Formats: sequence, C-alpha cells, structure tokens
Amino acid sequence: MKVLSIVFYIIGSILLIVSCFTTSISATWWLGGIAVVALIIGCVCQFNSNQPDRMKYHHNDID
Repeated sequence: MKVLSIVFYIIGSILLIVSCFTTSISATWWLGGIAVVALIIGCVCQFNSNQPDRMKYHHNDID
C-alpha cells in the first residue's frame, strides 16, 4: 500500500502541474479533477498502510 500511495501521489502531482500549463479550459478542469482524485486515492492508501493489523492482536482465550 505504501508503494501504491507514492505512485498515486506522483501521478496526481504530475497531472496537477500539467493542468497549469494547458491552454484549454476544459482540459485544465479535467486534468485538475483527475489529479485531485489521484491525490485523494494516495491519501487513502497511505492511511490504510499505517493502520495496525487489529486481527493480529486479538486473542480469544477460552478456558
């Protein structure tokens, strides 16, 4: 998940930079929107990669 979040961060950053240099208004909005979605997906992947594995620490001792 960490690698996936880095990939989405890179893709989102590149698309955001490219959207600043386009001359078409609609292309700017489309690229910017896709960039924001990619950055949000990168945030979600990073958040999920930092979550502890709760099932690993769950002990069910029955006596």
